[in-house]
Amino acid sequence: MMTQNPDANAEYAKLHVLLVDDDEFLLELMQVTLRDLGVGSVTRALNGFIGLNTYRQTQPRPNLIICDLCMPQLGGMELLSHLALDACQADILIISGHNLVPPVDQHWNLSNYNGPILNLAEKIARIQGLKVHASFEKPITREKIIEMLDLVLSQKAPKQATI
Repeated sequence: MMTQNPDANAEYAKLHVLLVDDDEFLLELMQVTLRDLGVGSVTRALNGFIGLNTYRQTQPRPNLIICDLCMPQLGGMELLSHLALDACQADILIISGHNLVPPVDQHWNLSNYNGPILNLAEKIARIQGLKVHASFEKPITREKIIEMLDLVLSQKAPKQATI
């Protein structure tokens, strides 16, 4: 299997991914796809509480976190705030099906925000010191997963000195 990046398979193997989303079907789909692409390890969490505990307890510690924004109990923004307090050094990608149309949920702290939620979430997380690379709208496809991984790896690559 080839991706756009010829070195991707070796680079993918260095990734230890934590997936945090309350959609079990999406978690399963992403886990199977990531494993198929040769990612080193994939751990799943069904909400922010499980995600935070998993991040703290998993060895090797995840170096890429793919996090949904709208989840019950502990949502994505709250999870990202806790990770910031933990001085999390993992690369982070944010996903959501609620970018321009917020869910009808008075408990979700961004449900009344009028604007692109993903953009706001990225900015807030970066202000807190997290390494958020990008955000992606659902649905998440195999092509989007490859795009996500390649984006993270391209931004991690050491910059070549130009003369």
